[in-house]
Amino acid sequence: MWDALDSRGFAIAAVAKRIDIKEKTLRNYLTDVSEPKFETLLQFCEIVGIDVSDIIRRDDDGPLNMALEPDNDEFVKINVYDVDLAAGEGRVTDNESPIDQLAFRSAWLDRAGINPAYASIVRVEGNSMEPTLQNKSVVLIDHRDKTPISKNYIFAVRVDEALKVKRVERDPTNKVVMLHSDNPEVPTEALRTDELNGFEIIGRVVWTARTFPS
Repeated sequence: MWDALDSRGFAIAAVAKRIDIKEKTLRNYLTDVSEPKFETLLQFCEIVGIDVSDIIRRDDDGPLNMALEPDNDEFVKINVYDVDLAAGEGRVTDNESPIDQLAFRSAWLDRAGINPAYASIVRVEGNSMEPTLQNKSVVLIDHRDKTPISKNYIFAVRVDEALKVKRVERDPTNKVVMLHSDNPEVPTEALRTDELNGFEIIGRVVWTARTFPS
C-alpha cells in the first residue's frame, strides 16, 4: 500500500479523510502495523487509482497502472482518447481508443478529488458551449461524477449514439432532462421520459485546455 500511495504522490491525510478513517490508522496499514478490512482496501485502491490485485501481488517498486517515469512520480499520465464531444447537434463516434497521454500533477488531482483511474481526456467539436469551451479544445472528464447538482456544472453525455458536452439540469420529478448550451444562439434541448432510455451522463468536465488554430 505504501508503494502505491508514494508513487502516486497522494497525501496520507487527504486519503485518510476520503476513506473516513484516522490518519494514524492509515499509517498503521501502510507500515504493516495492522491490516485493513477488504472493504477499506478497495476504497484505498479506488482513491489512489490502482487495482486491488496490484497491492496483493505487488513485489516491485515500479510504476503503477498508468505509465510514469520511474524518476518522476509527482506526475500521473491520463489517457487521451480519439473522441469528439459535440458542442452542437451531436456527433456519433465508432472509435474510443486511447491515442496519447497528458501528465498532471498528482497533488493537483488529489486536491481536486479526481481519481486518475477514472478520468479521460477528449476533444470538443463545435461552438455551442462557447465562450466557456472553445471549438477544438480538450477537456478532462471525471467519470465518477455523474450528478447534475446545478447548471454550474458541465457534463459529457451520450444521447442515443451521439456524444455531447452540455450543462445538465433535471426537473424535480426527474421526468425531463434539460441540456443547456452556453452559446445563447443554441436552444436548450429537452429530453422527456420516452427519450431518457438513450440518455447517459458519462462524467463531469473538470478541466479544459484550448488549442489555438495555426
